[in-house]
Amino acid sequence: MIMKCDRCGKNEATFYYKSNINGRVTETHLCPDCARAMGYAGSMSGRMSSWFNDDWFDRPFRMLEPFFGGFGSRMLTEFPQPVDVLEQAQSADPESPARDDLLPHDEAMSLALERKRNALQTQLHNAVEEERYEDAARLRDELKSLNGKAS
Repeated sequence: MIMKCDRCGKNEATFYYKSNINGRVTETHLCPDCARAMGYAGSMSGRMSSWFNDDWFDRPFRMLEPFFGGFGSRMLTEFPQPVDVLEQAQSADPESPARDDLLPHDEAMSLALERKRNALQTQLHNAVEEERYEDAARLRDELKSLNGKAS
């Protein structure tokens, strides 16, 4: 079922506009030509474009220029380049100097195990204080099995 334009009634309506002014809701289905003619379509719909064409957003940075030597204007024009971290990590050589800050696998696993054990002990302590004995028993058993893995 093709919806026709509410204004001209000839073309297919591909633009939907809904407005709520003082509780009065109006819905309009328009074709691209009628939407453009009524000022709803186009680059940022005319109404919003004035916000971004003005210097409203960069004015606060211009006030900082005397203090930072043009820092504000550079911040608006020079954006950092996006880095694909996943691609970088997959293509990196495991022995490269960029990976020196990583922990060896055994140390990382023992650190993760210790963190999990500490979290479980805290949860166990809270469960006992709040008299949730079923949860405390489950946490105790989980701690025992975790300690068995560490041995």
